[in-house]
Amino acid sequence: MLELRSFERIFKEHHAHCLAFAIHYTGDPYEAEEVVQLVFSQLWEKRAHIVITGSERSYLFTAIRNTAISQWRKQQVRSEKENSFGRMQDEEVHMSMQARELEAKLHQALEKLPERCREVFILSRRQQLKYAEIASVMNISVKTVENQMGKALRILHEELREYLNLFL
Repeated sequence: MLELRSFERIFKEHHAHCLAFAIHYTGDPYEAEEVVQLVFSQLWEKRAHIVITGSERSYLFTAIRNTAISQWRKQQVRSEKENSFGRMQDEEVHMSMQARELEAKLHQALEKLPERCREVFILSRRQQLKYAEIASVMNISVKTVENQMGKALRILHEELREYLNLFL
């Protein structure tokens, strides 16, 4: 069991050496200070269970090395997650731009369709009507709806060919 007086003595005697070791180990004075503070905080928090049998300096240096490695690993995981998140955001922005561009091209292609073709296509694909319903609404035969829809799809396929190849 580590008592307050012993803890204070260990801190006063070894803090400077621990900090120098941590700086050497981490290469960053701020990170080193954080590691040393963490080691001494853990030493205090676990004082009821800690028994230092060997050299106090050796114990502290080992704890600093292990804590620094642990902190480095956590930072690596955090950096990888941040990088991954950044890549995902970039991909989403790129896909969003592609979707907007495709939507604009689809709108342009729809404008190039003959009027009846465009009406059939819109009723079928956007209004979700069946061919028989379209025929009834437009007062044309189901066969005419089929023909107009086929014509619309051929024209749209031709107009949007470069975009269709991206997805196939």
